Amino acid sequence: MKTQSNLTSIIILNYNGKNFLQPCIDSIVRETHSPYEIIVVDNNSPDKSGQFFSEQYPEVKFILNETNVGVPGGLNIGIRNASGEFVVLLNNDLVVMPNWLDNFFKAYEKTGNALYQPKSLKFKDPGIIDGTGCMINIFGFGFARDKGVKDDGQYSTQEEISYASGTCMFCSRKIFDEIGLFDPTFFAYHEELDLGWRARIFGYKSYYVPETVIHHHGSAHWKWSPEVFYLLERNRWLVLLKNYSTKTLFRLFPSLLIIELAMLAFFASKGILIKKLQSYGSVLKLGSHIRKEHAMIEQKRKISDNEIMTSFCGIVRVPPEANDSNQNKRFEKLLRFLCGMTGYDKIVREP
Repeated sequence: MKTQSNLTSIIILNYNGKNFLQPCIDSIVRETHSPYEIIVVDNNSPDKSGQFFSEQYPEVKFILNETNVGVPGGLNIGIRNASGEFVVLLNNDLVVMPNWLDNFFKAYEKTGNALYQPKSLKFKDPGIIDGTGCMINIFGFGFARDKGVKDDGQYSTQEEISYASGTCMFCSRKIFDEIGLFDPTFFAYHEELDLGWRARIFGYKSYYVPETVIHHHGSAHWKWSPEVFYLLERNRWLVLLKNYSTKTLFRLFPSLLIIELAMLAFFASKGILIKKLQSYGSVLKLGSHIRKEHAMIEQKRKISDNEIMTSFCGIVRVPPEANDSNQNKRFEKLLRFLCGMTGYDKIVREP
């Protein structure tokens, strides 16, 4: 589709958003002052919210999928139908604050083509952070920095991060045209981690923009469940196998093996060991897809693993709202030790 210069396509993925979509759209209309279009992609919501709000907002373009094609599949449909030179991807369970898009453009004018994300605060308590940039651990774990921490302005300047959150992501359409869209095999979780990593391989960085602020409900649709753990682990391996060079994977293999033993014990302790085993089976079934993606990425690679890892970290900061703090501290200690064992501790940064 031919793009329109200076137009921003704001794409909202909707699933069961009857309680969220209206405040989201209203905040965009209220707080956006440059040219834009809104595209809502509804993933066959059981609550019929897509159909309901399509009648309430005739000025908004609604795409009503007949089936749930997953998060990356839905976002890809929105991007393919976007007319703008710039694209914003939004969750339906958030509201944007004043000058949100203007501040993204200021960051873009300063830093150029890249992926950008805002400061995300808790909707019910804006004094608590929902995320100040997303980080990638060298073993494939992704997390939102400072999630659940009090906002004391500790991250108040624009800076490079590992990847931009799909909760709210801004970039030029040109990036998608060059690096490709989201990998639909992910269905949910880590799809933006995979995209951000691939973008970095192709030469595009990710940035945190604190001047742009959103208030986010978070986990509006997906609660912690065996299926969530399954998708997180399966997709972590998809990300690793697709985006690291073969040489780096061999160097990481001993540490990855130890982590797998720890993850097997964790899944067993939760009574969902079968989900971890199923994740292995799914990765094997996707072997042909993984090899094809890996070969394409290596052929077009512009940035080495070592250079990319300077924006990665050696640990995972588990949010304080998580249940078992002692277990989390032990896992963090294990990851730090294993990172040191690989020698990459001299390259990576602290979160």
